[in-house]
Amino acid sequence: MATIDHLMDNAESDSRLFKQQEALRVNKAREDRIAWWREAKVGLFIHWGLYAVPGGVWNGETVHAAYAEHLQLRARIPREEYARIAESFTASGFQAEAWVRAAKEAGLRYLIFTAKHHDGFAMYDSKVSDYNIVQATPFGRDPVAELAEACRQEDVRLCLYYSHAMDWHHPDSQGNTLDFPGNIGAYDTLESWIHDSDKRTRYERYLEEKAFPQLHEMLTQYGPIGIVWFDCGHKVTDEQGRRFEDWVHDLQNTCLVNRRVRRSGFGDYENTGDNQLHVRQLERDWESIATLNHSWGYNQTDQNWRSLKDVLHDMINVVSMGGNYVINVGPTGAGEFDPVSLERLQGIGRWLKVNGDSIYGTERSPIGKTPWGRSTWKGQTLYLHIWTWPQQGRLFVPGLRNAIRRAYLLADPKREELVCQVVNSEGDFAVHLPATPLDAICTVVAVEFEGELQANPCPVVFPDGETTVFSVFDGELSGSALRLDTGKAGRDVVKDWHHVHDAIVWPVRLVTPGAYRLTAVYGAEESSAGGTFEVSAGNQSLIAEVRGTGGGYIFQSFDIGDLYFPEVGEYAVQVKPLEISGEVLMQLKEIRITLTSGTGS
Repeated sequence: MATIDHLMDNAESDSRLFKQQEALRVNKAREDRIAWWREAKVGLFIHWGLYAVPGGVWNGETVHAAYAEHLQLRARIPREEYARIAESFTASGFQAEAWVRAAKEAGLRYLIFTAKHHDGFAMYDSKVSDYNIVQATPFGRDPVAELAEACRQEDVRLCLYYSHAMDWHHPDSQGNTLDFPGNIGAYDTLESWIHDSDKRTRYERYLEEKAFPQLHEMLTQYGPIGIVWFDCGHKVTDEQGRRFEDWVHDLQNTCLVNRRVRRSGFGDYENTGDNQLHVRQLERDWESIATLNHSWGYNQTDQNWRSLKDVLHDMINVVSMGGNYVINVGPTGAGEFDPVSLERLQGIGRWLKVNGDSIYGTERSPIGKTPWGRSTWKGQTLYLHIWTWPQQGRLFVPGLRNAIRRAYLLADPKREELVCQVVNSEGDFAVHLPATPLDAICTVVAVEFEGELQANPCPVVFPDGETTVFSVFDGELSGSALRLDTGKAGRDVVKDWHHVHDAIVWPVRLVTPGAYRLTAVYGAEESSAGGTFEVSAGNQSLIAEVRGTGGGYIFQSFDIGDLYFPEVGEYAVQVKPLEISGEVLMQLKEIRITLTSGTGS
């Protein structure tokens, strides 16, 4: 028996060693294939398909869909009627070289093209299904082949989007219950059908007949692909998601797979939600995707264009948090970028041409968020992205403990040195700037330092009386029910604040003794929210009563009161209910802290 036990122990030891070696092998493979992506930082998404021809309008009426590419689903267009759009798809203005050149000139390092969206129409030459752009349209050409060649010429990485989970054309897939009433519905949860043997069997048939074979085509017909970008992975099982991930890596082991192949933890990196402006600080590599207006596919009625300032600040914010940023264009049915999209891309390109060193290959801010803008770093240089130019010409920079070699404006061709003044022993310093910025949207200061980076990321309440904002997305939640909303515009709140034991805490560093004003910004529906809450820091606290704002997503700011701190240092600011008199306490958006009187920094 002792001999058997000994052999069993060896078997377990060998098994553990094998698993460890396999994990190292898999991790090294991922590190090798993601290296280019980490350097690239910014990319271009292109949504182009049959839906671009009607451009959000069907039978003369605007279709009120979230996105124009959802036209078939939201307008309830029968499959065969929708397919007839292909007869007028001439794409007379399409030029792959023009698309890729626009991405290149915008400073965007990779291009993600929609090879097949939820409508099931392949935008490449597919032998698996004749429902594709080469066989079904008068255009009759393969855009992916032409884009692959153009990307090689311009040194832009070609990536392909593929809707693996939904296909509204295939009789056994998900989403089209208009033509196929027995199908899985577009909004059906995984749990609602996974134990239905008929639906699961039919769905597996779709995967085997179309999804996997088309994926094989995409990865064997066009040379190296940077990413296969999957979508709606919440509609497939873990096992199915893993099969897709393995399928890609087996065919091209240098090709990345995004998280939406299934869920968080799958693929090579994470994705945020569409146009998600507020995110938690993620430890894993991640990517944010955003549109220039609202829709992803071309929508002729959508004139809600974002400003260049908004896009650039969004990009800088994402990169400062360690993410990649991908901006989307939806070309017209003719295959052309609209003038506003081109203008925005050109603006991005002008800024990156001057300031690209502060974006490409950089890492997340080592000093946290600041009221004046954001930061990145690379090597021995800290990049300060200044959105709000200091009126007194003195920029307070917190938490860099390294000795500073020199500082200069990145856009200054002469790189004249700026005066830096050490403020205290905590690594805080001030940069003295010219009276006006070189770029009204964002001027970048490069600060070269000595040695290995040493920084304090704890958020600082600024000493000059400027308000410092602490978003709920930057706090730590505790309790059983409290959770973050989607983080999209107007949805950057905590919700489900049902229990008095649930709380949110922010680490805060004060660099000036004195009195600090605390302000809460929240939404509260009078009929369902109410109670009292405590805002505390150190051994001090303030108590406030929740006041109605007219709705949970109608925000107002309320001064809570002042706290006096005789000593500098790090504190934990906590918001916690004392009593909840409604269904919820409130929907808190942020806490603002302002030095109202102090002894100076």
